[in-house]
Amino acid sequence: MAGILGVGSGIDIDSIVTALVNAEKAPKTLQLDRLEKVTTSRFSALGTLKGSLSSLQATIQGLSKASVFETRTASSSSSSVLTAKAAASADAGKYSMQVQQLASSSKVALQSVSSTSGTTFNSGKLTISAGSSSIEVDVTAANNTLSGLRDSINEEGKSAGISATIVTDASGSRLVLSSNKTGAGNDITVAATQDGVTTGTVALTTQSFQPSASLQLPSFAAGATSTFKAGALEITAGSVSLNVAVNDGDSMEAIRDAINTAGSGQGVSATIETDSSGARLVLSSTNGTALEVSASSTGGATGTNELTSLNPASGVVATSSGPNSTTGAGGVISKAQSAILYVDGLQVTSDSNTVTTAIDGLTLNLVSAQSSADLLAGKTVDVTVGVDKGTVKSNVQKFVDAYNSLISTVGQLSAVVPVTDGTPVTGPLVGDVTVRGLMSGIRGELVKMTGPDGARALAELGITTQKDGTLKIDDTTLSAALDSNFEGVAEYFSGSNGLMTRLESNVSNYLKSDGVLDQRTKSLSGTLANIDDQREALDMRIEKVQARLVAQYSAMDSLVARLQKTSESLTSQLASLPGFVKKD
Repeated sequence: MAGILGVGSGIDIDSIVTALVNAEKAPKTLQLDRLEKVTTSRFSALGTLKGSLSSLQATIQGLSKASVFETRTASSSSSSVLTAKAAASADAGKYSMQVQQLASSSKVALQSVSSTSGTTFNSGKLTISAGSSSIEVDVTAANNTLSGLRDSINEEGKSAGISATIVTDASGSRLVLSSNKTGAGNDITVAATQDGVTTGTVALTTQSFQPSASLQLPSFAAGATSTFKAGALEITAGSVSLNVAVNDGDSMEAIRDAINTAGSGQGVSATIETDSSGARLVLSSTNGTALEVSASSTGGATGTNELTSLNPASGVVATSSGPNSTTGAGGVISKAQSAILYVDGLQVTSDSNTVTTAIDGLTLNLVSAQSSADLLAGKTVDVTVGVDKGTVKSNVQKFVDAYNSLISTVGQLSAVVPVTDGTPVTGPLVGDVTVRGLMSGIRGELVKMTGPDGARALAELGITTQKDGTLKIDDTTLSAALDSNFEGVAEYFSGSNGLMTRLESNVSNYLKSDGVLDQRTKSLSGTLANIDDQREALDMRIEKVQARLVAQYSAMDSLVARLQKTSESLTSQLASLPGFVKKD
């Protein structure tokens, strides 16, 4: 408009129109600005309230779950011997345990061969077994070296847990086989057969291996006076079980012969060894590294010794010979054995060092065996199973913290703060009906008396309300309640009509989809959208007002311009009339 309007009249039409337009627009703009500020402030405040309430809901849900009160703790008095973990099904109690031996896997060394590069094996097949796991390795001209066998065993043994390495000692180089299967009966055995297709420098059958075991029985004075009363010997060698009858008055030689007769063809035999301490029976087995004997007496008048005196002394177990670095013979490096532990004096055998079947709901992880001295002295490791009070207390504290945070948030959002000029500053949700309804509902649930005796109210659990409306926990009172009435506390919090169940129902009405807060925020979003529409409508109306004023003032300016021209024309005509005297 500048430079166009006011040419005829000289009036600053631009300024006049702008002033009139602003005067027309200002009241409505002020109204919309004020409404938008209040609405935005409430929208943001409801978001803050929703966030604080969501945090409270999370802690409510944590305490409302029965599983929180079903969790069990398990502690060991010696974690260097064993550790424990309890499931919810474990019964609270204390158990005394001893760990006699750990479960272990088998590791053996095969017969050594010359370590020269030209050493090869006859072709054929190796069958390597570890308990129920077994692999077959075909030996051909392509892999009949020591390193070739190692690689083939490792490839075939991946799924069976069987692996091989090469170790070189004074006798030469040899294969060392390992298995990852623990437990008695999982000893490594190797069967070798030749097919005559390829001839090497070493027979493949030299790599056959059958672990053996020997067991020394107590010694007795040598001579005919060492006779035994009647009874029976129960001999277990791997999968072989023998029952050897002993007659009253049998000598050690007679018992040896009876064992050899019963064990003939079954890999069990007996010999007599004599040294400075006397004579003793030595049992041998080719059925693996497990070999045990149990003697029972039935009595008699002829024998000089009870047959039970043949039972091995405490701590004496079967042994297996290891590899020999001088002769190159193969041997057992470590035998497969089961874990043996005692639970309250009862023997438990496990193929794994992770024992899950000894006590219902309790997992025992065996770390190390106790020393013979500790076992002999009766030293035990105590495992204590109890309810998980620590987790419950932690969840109660989280609930109290979240509730107090909600109280603080509500206080800030609905506060009225007086100022010096007498005009108070109010929070965005001051007097808000939604906030009043929410807090009234929550407080109403907190003061209800429910639950069993001793746990009918928060105050009985040491949780009290302070002057500012926040909650405070007395740890001593809460601990005492958990110690004396744990089930009652669980029912008060998480029962079908428990505090957390009721609070969850109350709070979810505000937080759920299309709940109270969701509806409020949608309403406020609608208000903000309507404000935008009103601003757009106002701008369109003001544009029309401005156009109308411009048109009116432009018309006025044109009229004034025409009138001025008419005035000038009349003045000129009058001046030209005869007798007109122009006054200076």
